[in-house]
Amino acid sequence: MLTANGIVDATDTVYTVPDIAKMLQRKECTIRRRIENGQIPAHKMGRCWYILKSELVAELRDT
Repeated sequence: MLTANGIVDATDTVYTVPDIAKMLQRKECTIRRRIENGQIPAHKMGRCWYILKSELVAELRDT
């Protein structure tokens, strides 16, 4: 989870789009589309998206 000053908690697990696609049994393009639509919280670094476990769990609980 991001702290108040924008730093990632070092104990949080970080996933990639392929990781999440495999976990949720969806295609990678579906995961990317949901990220771009704001349905899955993610952080972009360069060309890659990264998803923090704590943010994903919180989002899935809210739905």
